[in-house]
Order: sequence, then C-alpha cells, then structure tokens
Amino acid sequence: MNGDRERSGGNRVTGERDEVLGAALRGLPVPAHRSGFHADLLAKLGAEVPGRDVAVPEREADPERSARSRRALRGRGRPWHPRGWTISLAAASVALAVFLVFANFPGGSPRTASAAEVRAAVARAWASARGIAGVLVVHYRAPVVASQQDGRWRFLLTAEGDFRLTGLDHPGVIAYDAKSNIERSLSTSASMAGSNELFASELTGLAPGGPDAGPSSALLDRNLGSVVRALAAGQGGHVRQVTYQGRPAWIIDIKVRSSGALFPDHLRVTVDRQTGFPVLVLASHDGQTIYQTRIEDLTVNPRIPAKAFSLKFPPGKPVSRTDFGFRQVALEDIGRTVGYTPLVPTSVPEGYRSSEVMVSVKPNPTGTNPSVGDIVSLSYRRGLDQFIVTTRPIGPNPKAWHDPFDNGPGHVQGTQRVTFSSGALASRHGHLVTGPFAAPHIWGLTNKLVVTVSGDLTRAELLQVAGSLRLVSAQRAQRR
Repeated sequence: MNGDRERSGGNRVTGERDEVLGAALRGLPVPAHRSGFHADLLAKLGAEVPGRDVAVPEREADPERSARSRRALRGRGRPWHPRGWTISLAAASVALAVFLVFANFPGGSPRTASAAEVRAAVARAWASARGIAGVLVVHYRAPVVASQQDGRWRFLLTAEGDFRLTGLDHPGVIAYDAKSNIERSLSTSASMAGSNELFASELTGLAPGGPDAGPSSALLDRNLGSVVRALAAGQGGHVRQVTYQGRPAWIIDIKVRSSGALFPDHLRVTVDRQTGFPVLVLASHDGQTIYQTRIEDLTVNPRIPAKAFSLKFPPGKPVSRTDFGFRQVALEDIGRTVGYTPLVPTSVPEGYRSSEVMVSVKPNPTGTNPSVGDIVSLSYRRGLDQFIVTTRPIGPNPKAWHDPFDNGPGHVQGTQRVTFSSGALASRHGHLVTGPFAAPHIWGLTNKLVVTVSGDLTRAELLQVAGSLRLVSAQRAQRR
C-alpha cells in the first residue's frame, strides 16, 4: 500500500506477556467506580472540547505573529501539529497509558492489537468526538450511479449534526446549520454534464434523518459513517501494524456480506492509532477494487470558525427554496400537535442523549408508501453517532406499507422477521434490516402507527430500543 510500511510487533511469547500484565494489573489498588462515574466523565471530557461558538480565523493574518505563537506554544511544552493532526489531552493520556503498559515489558514493544480491539477503538473514537475536519478524497473504479462521484472535498462535521462540504477539485459547497435547521448549497446540475454553473438551494424544515428527508450528508455517511458501522458489524479480521503518512496505524482486513459484483465483499481499512479514526479505505469485490476513500489532514475536535455553517448566496442569484415541514417542539407538546401519544424509548444504549424532538403535520412520502402527515421524529446522539425513532399514522390500509427506508439491493445482509417481547410493540412482528452500507433499522406496525428505529446501532441495540418503546405521557416524559 502506498505510504505504508509494516513494522514487527516483537516476538515475545504471548502467554508470558499476559501473565506479567495480569499480575501487574491485579496488584493495582483500583476501587470500584462510584455511581454516575461514567456520565460525569463524559460530561467533563465534553467540557474540555471547544464549543461550536468559539470563533477561530481559518488563516493567520500576520505570518510573523503566527510563527511567534507557535514558538511560544512549543516553549510551554504544548505540541504543535503542522500537518493538522490533533487529539484531545484526555484521549492522548489514555493512549500514552496503554502504550506504557505494553512497552514496559523487558525488551518488548506494543503488541499488535486484535481485530476486536481495533473495532472497539474506532467505535470509541466516533462516539466520543465532538467534531472532525479534514479533506475527503474518493475515487470509484467504475461508478454505477450518479451519487458515486470522484473528487476531493474539504469537510467539517460536528456532534450536533452541523456539516460543511466544499469541493476542492470541482465547484460547489453545502452548509447545514443544525441550530436553525437550514441547509444551503451552491452546486452544479446533474443534468448539465460538464457545466460549472452553480445553482442556489435552501432547504428548511428538515427531519433529523431517515426515513424522512434530512440534511444532505449522504456523502459523509457513505464514506465515513458506513465504514465505522462496517467495522462494528464485522467478524474476525486480520490486523497489521504499519506506518501511514509517518504515523503509527493499523490495517484491518474484514469481509462484508454483499449481494452483487457492484458492491464490496471486502474492506481494507487503515486506522490512525492515535485518534482511532479510519484514514484510508479500500473496498473490493473478488479482489477487484471498487472504490478508495482517503482522509487527509484529519483534525479531531477542531475549533469551529464563526459562521462555519452559513452560506451567503451571490447577489441576484435565483434561489430554489423547499420546506419539508418539520419543526422543533417540546416533548410534552407532541400529542397536542399530531393528535396521538408519542412512542418514546425508555432504554437507550449508554452515552446517547436526546438531541431533537421534531414533528411534521405536512404529508411526507417514504418510498412507495402512502404520503401521511403527523410524523414524529426523535433524534438521539452520542458523539458523531445518531439514532432516530419515528412514528406516523398507518392510514386506512395497513397492507399498503413497505419498508420506509427502501434500501434496495446491495449492502443489505437481509431482512429478518422479529417478534417483539416487550413495550408498545409486544407480541407484534417487525422487520430488522442490517448491513454496513445500508441504514441499520427496524420497522413495524401497531394498530395505528408505523414505527421505525434506525441509525448507528448494532443489531442488539436496535432490538433494545424498539423493545423499550412506550406510550409516554408528557409528565412521565419530562421526568426521564
């Protein structure tokens, strides 16, 4: 692999190493964590990350002053990263502790991580980050749909859902501000091949995400989020230690299920060991490369420039405006707005928090299903992870409903019929759909509602959330 160099992990006998490590760890006076420890730790770590309102200019106006600032930082012992790779102090401390544990064996060096450990490191990085920035480079060997575009984009993504994509080798920019729920873009038309004319668009009233129309983050989700899901869902895998672009990294090879030659059955993912983020992905089928994704100049928890997620249109430019009808409401007001008591999860995976409560009385179609209104969409976030619970009326014909996500063929491991044993869906049948490149989700019907649970959840977590759905009154909802 270009830029990779394999490095030996040492030849120390595994059993001896584990015995020494086990004895050392057992000798440490480690008390049990107090109640609420993990929640407090996450809160404190989050407090150390600069907020979205911290404004930092993207370029220093005075080069001489910039150089003096860097020298001053070095003089105080704070490292400066000219390539733009950064990591929080807390995460660096954890990485250093792990390094010291394994490096302090006589004549030893850090052992090669297992595939499970690499997957866990990536999952932790994605779930704990407050934001990431960098350059996304994508190359398809043989694109089969219009959305498969080669190119380079500078991106900025936050845990609140804000994002900005700027084309570097082609014109165009998309900016979504989660606080205002407005997406603005200047982009070329897919029907005008070869034209660089930019068309202005403004989208409002967006849902937090699928199956309803949400922010246009599909490019980032396909090339970043789907890789994290693929690693989490993968079984086994071979790991090698390498140096990638001058930094320690892991390469993990995993097989993924696919339903056709146009879709990958194998991923080779290079993971930066310091940050835990994938920085290079080679997707192939039967040994033939399908596409390559590369992340350059990755910055974890970057400072957010002022107005990073706003976009001004050129004067006089015609603007196409679309309102999808979703509005933020208080949880206790949902019933009065849509006319039914909402289904709310009473058990969510650790670390997730409620982030958006939105409703739309405007009818919105999903695939070939009936177009209905009075939709409730509840979003939960954990770092860059997100899952969504939606409900909507069935209407007069329950048999008219099919999978609201309508993933189509490809990276879907298959639809599994499940029977719920608890909650508002108890004794009812549902459909569980998983796959690293699809939207993992469950959908089903009650007497009156179509229900979906989707997002960055494992199979077990999807079942956990769906099985905990309850008809929660406003008073009980407020106490949660």
